[in-house]
Amino acid sequence: MNLSVFLIPPFLTGLCALVMGLFVLLKNRASPLNRSFSILCFTAMAWQFGNVMCWSSQNPQISLLWAKFVYCGIAFSPAAVYHMSVEFNKFQKQKSWIPFAYIASCVLLLLVFRDDFILSSYEVPWGKHVLVGKSHDVFLPFWFLPLVFALANFYYGYQSADSPFEKQRRRFLLISFLIVCTASVDYLPNYGFPIRPMPLGFIPLIFFVIATTYAIIHYRILDIDIILKRVSIILFLFVIAVMLIHIIPFYLQPYLYQLWGRRWILFPISIAFLIGLVILRIIAFIRQIEEEKLSQKFSYRPIMRKEAERISIARSVNELLAYATRDLSSWVRLEYVGILVVDNHTKEFILRRSLNRTKNRRRIPLGITISPNNPLVIELLRKRTPLVRREMEYELDTKVVLAEEREFLTRITEQMQRLGAEISIPSFCEGKLLAIINIGHKFNPNDIITNEDLELFASLSNHIGRAIHDFMLKEERIQLIVASQNILITAIEARDQYTRGHTDRVARYAVLIGEKLEKQLRPYPNGLTNLKWAAQLHDIGKIGISDKILLKEGGLNDEEWQKIKEHAMNGLKIISPMREWLGEDICAAVLHHHENLDGSGYPSQQKGEEIHLFARIIRVADSFDAMITTRPYRAALTKEEAIKELKKYKGKYYDSHIVNAMVRLYNEGKI
Repeated sequence: MNLSVFLIPPFLTGLCALVMGLFVLLKNRASPLNRSFSILCFTAMAWQFGNVMCWSSQNPQISLLWAKFVYCGIAFSPAAVYHMSVEFNKFQKQKSWIPFAYIASCVLLLLVFRDDFILSSYEVPWGKHVLVGKSHDVFLPFWFLPLVFALANFYYGYQSADSPFEKQRRRFLLISFLIVCTASVDYLPNYGFPIRPMPLGFIPLIFFVIATTYAIIHYRILDIDIILKRVSIILFLFVIAVMLIHIIPFYLQPYLYQLWGRRWILFPISIAFLIGLVILRIIAFIRQIEEEKLSQKFSYRPIMRKEAERISIARSVNELLAYATRDLSSWVRLEYVGILVVDNHTKEFILRRSLNRTKNRRRIPLGITISPNNPLVIELLRKRTPLVRREMEYELDTKVVLAEEREFLTRITEQMQRLGAEISIPSFCEGKLLAIINIGHKFNPNDIITNEDLELFASLSNHIGRAIHDFMLKEERIQLIVASQNILITAIEARDQYTRGHTDRVARYAVLIGEKLEKQLRPYPNGLTNLKWAAQLHDIGKIGISDKILLKEGGLNDEEWQKIKEHAMNGLKIISPMREWLGEDICAAVLHHHENLDGSGYPSQQKGEEIHLFARIIRVADSFDAMITTRPYRAALTKEEAIKELKKYKGKYYDSHIVNAMVRLYNEGKI
């Protein structure tokens, strides 16, 4: 054998291809994608090792045999690339064509062993090289055909990718394969074209190995997890530098000596110096990336602090969710954020708030629900960590999964797609799943969601979970208080058959009015809910009024009327021990629900907007129900007559906006 420095590049390239092929195959032999990639690596290994043996052989006949071995690897490489393009892009219809691609490669082997395929060998600076004949001319077009189809598959997969991350990884792989195709320049010496200093096909192959390694780590193009540390990268760069410093002078020595004589030695010294500078810059660049990642990690601290402040000032669940969706979308530049919150009664998760920043994205309607038995909920309860749809789809495509588990995971990914979620993040508190935060892609299609982003989402979800838990706990306590007070109200109404059901009707009317005045209720925490509770409690003070006055059939004298007026103040006294939980809005509504707009009401003779909005709404709802209810001393009015009375005294006793809302409800047939 004629060993020379020219054999080092193809030898190292073949070795890298062999190691990578074995590594990928042994990592997951069940994955069709991994198998296709390993076959491609083995064909590249045969190509490069065959070149080493062919170039170094002294015997022309043995050199020709090794050249045919080279073509054994080359013949199967397009089929392997096509195989990988189909598996990577999940083109199910093309899978039946994969065997035909390998059969076509076997047919190409028949051409390789014909006498007119390789004619002879000749001496070149890097060893022996071969001259090809007519069969090789037939070989090349059929060899290129699967490559063309493979590149078309990669391009189509890139164009049809539905997520920025998928688009990036497919574009990366497409460019890598386009570059590795340039390794076919090694065919030129076979036709007598001079190439100096040697065939350079190993360079695109080396690039492909490095690019694929990066893609496996960063984009997970295969079912492999690899962790590289800075020490490993620096060691790899050092080995590459030593190779370059050693090889380049040997390649160029004959030409440089003719030009510069003995001074040619300055060239490799300069090259070594430049390579050293480049390595130092690369190491500095790596350190900069690490520092940027570290600073990015700590840069989320102000965000967390600001969000904690936001949560602390939120006065309702809706306000909390509004802050969370807006802040998440703004800080991380997300195109979509949606938050589902559990319902304490049905245990279903309801989409309470969402923010969509792109026009072409499918709108997810508010109010959409998922049951507690939904696979997405079950998986979040089981894993208690964010679910990434892309990773689950990747797992389904590349791993051997039992049929039952495959169906379960498929239902999860379908549910996430229906909810517009690329990532679903659980929000727990005290072991209970209280909310599910769904996020889409980043607004910039070139950005991907990083591990630091996921850590931010997880931390925020914990804060949101605790805040929702506090609001729910408060709501449960208020419900308990209202329920206990309703027992008293029921006792009151049981004493008077004419007013039975009055509280429930007033609460219903108040809620209907509140829905019409949604904008005016926004400044009030849990506006609609608190309004309903206030309406249910508005007559609680009547519990202290004697039946003699409450059930009197005739008109009331001044003393009796004064007792009736006291029910507003008495109601406040009854609920005052629960003031912390009920809040000032409910207490104000109970106290002032008989105030008139002109100041003629009781107990405080408040005027206009001095009167709490809840009290003004209950005033209209209470008066309307009183007018349409039969009393011992008068007949009931019709609803039309009651509406006329409200309109007659609007601006005097009643708020005009509230009366107008009541009129609209009447016209719509809702009351």
